[in-house]
Amino acid sequence: MTVNKQTDGNRLTRLGTKYGGNRVDLDLIPEGSTVISAGVGEDISFDLELIRLKECRIIGIDPTEKSKRYIERHQPDNFIFINKALVSNDRAGQKLKMYVNKNPKHVSDSEVSSHRAASNKFYMAETITLNELFSKYENISLIKLDIEGSEYKMVDDVIASNVQQMSIEFHDFCSGYSSGDTEAAAKSIMSSGYYRFGNTFIRRGNAENNPS
Repeated sequence: MTVNKQTDGNRLTRLGTKYGGNRVDLDLIPEGSTVISAGVGEDISFDLELIRLKECRIIGIDPTEKSKRYIERHQPDNFIFINKALVSNDRAGQKLKMYVNKNPKHVSDSEVSSHRAASNKFYMAETITLNELFSKYENISLIKLDIEGSEYKMVDDVIASNVQQMSIEFHDFCSGYSSGDTEAAAKSIMSSGYYRFGNTFIRRGNAENNPS
């Protein structure tokens, strides 16, 4: 696997491929900590780098059958796969309607019917919440969301988790949400005590103690 690792100033390091990579502050990811990685699809290059560099335990979450088959073929040590959709805490125990990607070669499905990749076919996915994950796993240092429009409904719960670092891919470019929705979500996160570096948000005390 070819992994692209680039340093952004003295703070953020990009781990993973161009498609599946993310920028994070490695100093805020303790060795052996737990990372919630929601929306793994068929690219776990980011997760593999965290395992290699920090010996993290990855909780990979994805409701799609394609992702399940991919992980069954490639699942490394320290990677726990949950074949469910991550949803907000107020939807605990509910199944989620997921619209199948109209391109059979692509893996990403979405709960957002206006997603430009969504077909009229759907299935009902089992779900899991951050509350459930935080009650089961300890020492969670990072939450990564790449969940095709569902992230907008997750912002309040991610803030409430008090996680030190989050990486969120906002899908205003394809999901029916607007850039205004993204800016509102980002402002909500920042007003709750985080600095923003692109799609990465770091709790203020940590960012100030680790200046770029």
